[in-house]
Amino acid sequence: MSRVRLAARALRLALSRAHADPTADYDAASSDYDTFFSPVMGRHSIAALDTVPVTPGDDVVELACGTGHLTAEILRRLGGKGTLRAVDKSPGMLQVARAKVRPLTEQEPGLTAELSEGDMESFIRSRPDASADLVVVGWAICYSRPVRLLAQIERVLRPGGRVVVIETRADAHQALTEGLERIFADDPSLLTALIRVTLPKDPGTVARWFTKAGLTVDAQHDGAQSIPARTPEQAVEWVTRSGAAAGFKTAVDGDREQLVLDRVTAGLAELLARDGVLDIRHTFVVVTGSKPAGVPSRRHAADKGAPIA
Repeated sequence: MSRVRLAARALRLALSRAHADPTADYDAASSDYDTFFSPVMGRHSIAALDTVPVTPGDDVVELACGTGHLTAEILRRLGGKGTLRAVDKSPGMLQVARAKVRPLTEQEPGLTAELSEGDMESFIRSRPDASADLVVVGWAICYSRPVRLLAQIERVLRPGGRVVVIETRADAHQALTEGLERIFADDPSLLTALIRVTLPKDPGTVARWFTKAGLTVDAQHDGAQSIPARTPEQAVEWVTRSGAAAGFKTAVDGDREQLVLDRVTAGLAELLARDGVLDIRHTFVVVTGSKPAGVPSRRHAADKGAPIA
């Protein structure tokens, strides 16, 4: 019966358009992100970047640059020549990213980096047709309508241009998400807004998004990383301070946020007592693709009356 009440609560929140904004969580995590998330998951981000060429002189767009972990690496690979235009919705994350980027560009007159605050879909819509050689989307396509975002990326890419996406998989942090679901089912009033994310089930899901947007899929794989937590308290600290629980602050009754965290911790303690170990995995997918050379963008096709899927 409690799950029925939770479903009814979720429906009411959906009808009232009460949607959680992850920006507050990323602002709160910005000072800790490179202590918690980047040392654990950053190497997978770099490995994803390794799957696409970054050539001096390239024009690169990065959507949701966060604290600039990938931004700085892209700039280093541009070898002193090229442009990087990045966007993020979180002022806190951008402040950290700008501090990283500044010393990399000050001594390189041929290297330009522009970091903007804003929504990534509005940003990519503002970019000219066929103006980028590479688009990078790290841990953020879930906050968009993926096919619509990728269609804009396809438009912005030059023929032969590349795109790489790394994203959390739907089964990530399973013990934590299942624990939260039980807590909300027991007391649906704790939930005050819905977290809207489109996490892929597997790499094939993202590959299908690429195909629908008119992009060629070049490679796809998935992976998993155990988070560095041996106790329930460490696990909760990691997800809250790494940004992995983005949206939580505005999805939960603010006066009872600590109550929810305490209940999650207690649930993990029961899991640890039962299994003798906490192995909470951050699962993810990586998909790379390209815009076919010599093929007009789907926007151009639409201008000529051709349908867009």
